[in-house]
Amino acid sequence: MEELHNHTENAEKFKGALDENASIYQQREVKSGREQMAALHGKEKREFFGEYYGKKLLAAVVIVAVGLYFIYNYVTTQETALNILAVNASEEGNEEYEETYFSDFLEENGVDSSRYVVSANRSVNVDANSEDSFNTSSVETIVTLFTAQEVDLFFADNDFFLSMAALDYMENLEDCLTEEEIAALNEDDLVYVTVQESDDEYEMEEDPDSNAGKKILAGIRLSREEGWLKEMNWYPDGIDVIVGIPLSVKNEDLALTMFREILAYMETSHQ
Repeated sequence: MEELHNHTENAEKFKGALDENASIYQQREVKSGREQMAALHGKEKREFFGEYYGKKLLAAVVIVAVGLYFIYNYVTTQETALNILAVNASEEGNEEYEETYFSDFLEENGVDSSRYVVSANRSVNVDANSEDSFNTSSVETIVTLFTAQEVDLFFADNDFFLSMAALDYMENLEDCLTEEEIAALNEDDLVYVTVQESDDEYEMEEDPDSNAGKKILAGIRLSREEGWLKEMNWYPDGIDVIVGIPLSVKNEDLALTMFREILAYMETSHQ
């Protein structure tokens, strides 16, 4: 009790030492930012505006910018509907025709060409008979694309196509096309390959889709001088080009539809 009495007495002495109008006893007036700025002039007002509103405005601008960025990406980013790999092709091609053809192809098959594209990769070159480091790197790139299901249609010169088909990378087109479609083609255009058997017996037993040891229709030989390939202008004259569908095809329906269009060009040019 005595301790409490001493505290009270000390408080009374402290209070008595201050004037009744001291600022500590006055009720503070809380002003809004707008009211505070209204009481300032010139440079003080500009400095206050920058300090008080600057950070808020900056945060708002950043939020809006980030929102617009994501909206823009959503609206403008195009996804790939079909992946084409053309090995040892010209990187120039007929780009104007190619863009129009692919856009029309997608629309005709119910795919919005403003949201989806056909990707035609013509940047990979390889020599099937070379073993230098650059060539090995190119082959590894191609195998990686096949494994990652990034190839739906595959074009290549005769030697490299046959080497890929022999290693069991290509579909058997007899499982994709009708007997009538195959019969309509010139026999010389049909590319049959006997797939190499794996040395790994376990691998062969575990892969029911393997064509190892089988003779398959791996591709169709295209004429550079006429038809679809001439319009695209992907390969120079004199190159023997074959097209096929990889075993790892991801967009199979679209791939087969375009494959049939290529065959239709051939049939027209042979008439």
